[in-house]
Formats: sequence, structure tokens, C-alpha cells
Amino acid sequence: MKPFRSILLSVILIAVLSACGSQAQATPFTLKFDNPYAPQPADKDLMAGEIKVDSASVFLAESQPPQIMVQINYFTPTPCYQLRVEASGPDAQNQINLKAYAVAEKDKPCTLMALATPQQASLNLGSLPKGHYTILLNGDLIGEIDL
Repeated sequence: MKPFRSILLSVILIAVLSACGSQAQATPFTLKFDNPYAPQPADKDLMAGEIKVDSASVFLAESQPPQIMVQINYFTPTPCYQLRVEASGPDAQNQINLKAYAVAEKDKPCTLMALATPQQASLNLGSLPKGHYTILLNGDLIGEIDL
């Protein structure tokens, strides 16, 4: 009778631990990072414009824990515009969505000509739990990372 009891206790323990483990994995993770290009409260008084992405890449910084880095080379409509980047995710499919655009003052003419070389922006998205992540910029795939 004793071996049966210990087997039964082992089975119950495994079932309880398995249930706890699956709940922990289902908990959503919110992306939290210091975004120097985050939308500002005063942006509601500005006009928004599209940026032209010249190139974008995703890589892991050599740190512990590893940090997801995004590099964007872009053109604004004129140099009077400032970059804004909104980030959301990761969602249920581990997609991180970045929305990049530019803002400038309304009704203020910009006498500066568009730049011939792209501007650069770097974002450190921070560290995330282990998994496979897909990063999109304005709806386009820019990279995948395995942690």
C-alpha cells in the first residue's frame, strides 16, 4: 500500500506543477523600454507625416540578459519633422509591432530642404523571456530573434 501512496503523491505533485507551469507561460508579457522617440502629449497639436524607411535591422546586444536592439535608417518629409515610434507587443504570436512616423508644427513653413542621407535611430527594446520573436516596422517584417 505504501508504494501505491507514494506513486499517487508523485502523480498529484507532477499534475500540480504542470498546471502551474502552463499558467505561468500563458501570462502575457508587456514590452517596457526607455523610448527616446515615444509620442509626446504635445503631439496632438502637431501634424503627422510618413517617414520613408531606407533600412531597418534587428540584433541582440551582447549583454546579460540579452537586449533586443533595432536600428532604423529613415527619411522625414523635411528636417523640420521629428521621429516618433510607438511600440506594442509582444502579442500572442510573439510579434512586436513598431509604428514609426514623424511630427512637425502645423502651419509653419519649413524652408529646409529634405536631407540626401538618411537619419538614424536606435531603439533598445530591452530583454524579453525566452522565445522566438518577430519584429515588424510599419507592418513590414524587419527581423526575427530567438532568445
